Amino acid sequence: MKSTQNLELMKAFAAELKARRSDLGISQEELAYRSDVNRTFVAKLELAQNQPTLTVLFKLAGGLGAELPELLQTTLKRYKTEARMSRK
Repeated sequence: MKSTQNLELMKAFAAELKARRSDLGISQEELAYRSDVNRTFVAKLELAQNQPTLTVLFKLAGGLGAELPELLQTTLKRYKTEARMSRK
């Protein structure tokens, strides 16, 4: 069976999540608390080892004080930028 994971997209989300968390000056533990998710899951997301569900995406956006569409838009922008750079 073919994998449904897009590693480059997962890496873009991981980088966006970590950057936003760092900008807020909070730990993974604090983001997990604010988002009502497990801290180890946040760590795995930031390492692009896991994919969040839609429910977790909403929770993370809330924990970051962001709207989900904006979080996804900036992740997509990061993804496209990385894709362009890898083709060069």
